[in-house]
Amino acid sequence: MSDITETQETKSSQKTVTERVPGTTILPLARIKRVIKEDKDVSLINAEATFCIAYATELFMEYLVTEAFTKAKKEKRKTVYYRDLAGTVKEIEQFEFLEDVIPTTMTLKAAIEKRKETLHEEETPAVSPSKKQKTTEEEEEEEEEEEVIETQDDDEDMEEITKAD
Repeated sequence: MSDITETQETKSSQKTVTERVPGTTILPLARIKRVIKEDKDVSLINAEATFCIAYATELFMEYLVTEAFTKAKKEKRKTVYYRDLAGTVKEIEQFEFLEDVIPTTMTLKAAIEKRKETLHEEETPAVSPSKKQKTTEEEEEEEEEEEVIETQDDDEDMEEITKAD
């Protein structure tokens, strides 16, 4: 029997029950210390602080994976997929800071649409309606022509992507 885990046998399967021995971590402390030293603001870190960071990381990972596993169980699965983690990050406010790291998956078409919207928002400055200048009919027609050209270019890009597949 090891000092970290204890194995219990049931009828046809094995279950591993993790018992935490005081003063030990699952994550290797040397690697945790190396990651901490990558921060240029930190020159030295003592063993107790390294242990606390390792333990906090383990608790954080356990919480994230437990929530994702709960999502998988609701769908009657025992395997945790990326979509479970991404859904957990999206739904639970405490994981909001991970939205850029674990984003929800989307189709290529949806990603292109989102990018168009983002680029369109960046091009048009946010001006309140009272201060906005009136555009002439010619300017409106030019903008419509540019949008048609952009749409045609995007359609051609989509055709090239689908041909490549």
